Amino acid sequence: MKNMKNSVNNQNNAVGPTETTALRQKLESFDDILPYVGDYGRYQWLLLLSLLPYGVTYAFLYFSQFFITIIPSEHWCRIDELMNSNFTAADRIRIAIPKTGEYPYYDQCNRKDLNFAELLSSGTDLHSMEFRTNKTAQCTRWEYNFTQIPYASVGAELDWVCDRGYLVSTAQAIFFCGSIVGGFLIGWIADHKGRIPALVFCLGIALLSSIATGSSNSFWSFAVCRFLTGLAFDNCINIPLIIVLEYMAVSKRTLVVNVAFGIYFAIASTILPWIAYYVSNWRCFTYITAIPLMSVFVTPWILPESARWYVSNGMMNKVVMKLRKIARINRMYPDPRIYDVFVTNLEASERLQETATLVDLFKSPRLSRNTILLVLFWSLTVISFDSHVYSLKLIPSSVFTSFSVACSTELPAGLLLTAVLDRWGRRLCGFLTMATTCLFTIIELLLQSITAKLAMSVLSRFCLNMAANIGLQYAAELLPTPVRSQGVSLIHIFGIIAHSIAPYITDTAKLWEGLPMLIISIVSFLGAMLVLFLPETVGQNLPQTIKQGEEFGKDQQFWSLPCYQKTSYDNQRHYGS
Repeated sequence: MKNMKNSVNNQNNAVGPTETTALRQKLESFDDILPYVGDYGRYQWLLLLSLLPYGVTYAFLYFSQFFITIIPSEHWCRIDELMNSNFTAADRIRIAIPKTGEYPYYDQCNRKDLNFAELLSSGTDLHSMEFRTNKTAQCTRWEYNFTQIPYASVGAELDWVCDRGYLVSTAQAIFFCGSIVGGFLIGWIADHKGRIPALVFCLGIALLSSIATGSSNSFWSFAVCRFLTGLAFDNCINIPLIIVLEYMAVSKRTLVVNVAFGIYFAIASTILPWIAYYVSNWRCFTYITAIPLMSVFVTPWILPESARWYVSNGMMNKVVMKLRKIARINRMYPDPRIYDVFVTNLEASERLQETATLVDLFKSPRLSRNTILLVLFWSLTVISFDSHVYSLKLIPSSVFTSFSVACSTELPAGLLLTAVLDRWGRRLCGFLTMATTCLFTIIELLLQSITAKLAMSVLSRFCLNMAANIGLQYAAELLPTPVRSQGVSLIHIFGIIAHSIAPYITDTAKLWEGLPMLIISIVSFLGAMLVLFLPETVGQNLPQTIKQGEEFGKDQQFWSLPCYQKTSYDNQRHYGS
């Protein structure tokens, strides 16, 4: 038995720090003790698997409204008198709609001012005649060509076109306004009541309101439902990501974001257009996209509460219970005394009861600068990303195919980012992805071929997928624990404002068809420049206090790259005692 015990201990010592080492040094943070119970074992792989429903939920919330409100590009005035006769759509356009010199070569908002009932009753053969008149009347109802988009969305049902075309972008903006409210509300709940209660609350509200969306029959009923559904947007993925990142080895953090987005989000967003296409009913589509939100019923059992939140709120008994559970699942057998050393050191360093608000992010110069840079980088990335998404409908091709192809770049982008992010660093990768987005966007602006434009759009999306993943990870790593959830929420609130702006950028194509791409290229260039001024987080422990957040990266050089550093950063050297 004694030999067996020694064998077990020797095996554990091969994969982690020794017990003697643990008892000799100060365990002053959760990052310090995590390796002794396992920071990349069976427990962490179960956490990665648990991200699946939240990655799918995020993808469905993000992109479903695009297909719920999408309107065919070909639409014209509906003339009831011509609907009951044996006229084809082409006949009705020729007879009743004025011609124009641009695609689709007819007026989409006006009709000829003629009495078609009187013409029909007079026996005039309208099939062989074309009436010329300078008098026009505004449309009150519309017909749509459902060849490429095989269903009537809520936008088509309620005729959100012409002078009401702004309602599509406005409905999208209202959805993101719900997310802004959710960012403040859910962020506060997460930092004061716990991450899991906050996640359950936002998923529950979103599930009910998403189902209610399918019963909407007016703009305002639809807007209210989408506002409430928007409460879960961002929060449904930010909270799980923060939790899993906190339980993961420092060297494996990149894996978390890229599993969530490179695999789960990628698969969900790639199949989403085809769900809409084959269901061909926007109401049924909303019910189907609400299914992932049912994860609200299992969330307390598949995700743990944040151990760092327990530490920040002085619940050390729960922290120790969590550590023992991790050790048991990972089949690690550390000396029980390390838990006592850990608790004693935390109590001695007076780090247990630190609480903070968003104001604390802006009280010190370095932390304030980093927060502002994170806000700007994320917002500019979102504007570029969403504008490219919405601009796909401007390219004359199957929007379902182009959307699916663009989303399929998530997986290769995630794989590439996983390979280079820890080697090259967050800062350099952020610069390269945004700079190449700018380049591809300019090329798309200059090209005339539809195929070439689509290729440049897909390449831009490939780069933006990586930039978005970098932005998500950067915020979770750079902000200190007491205000991490609120800080991430603040950053994403500004990102949500950017989400709201993006549809209107696409609308500028009405002024000049190349204007959206010009705006995107400028925005991407600014994002590439600003990310260079953030500190590097590769190989460094998460800051546990406001002081650590302020001192983070002080001794880093602007031109230094992780790939040229032979040793990782020493947490004690950065933070001090």
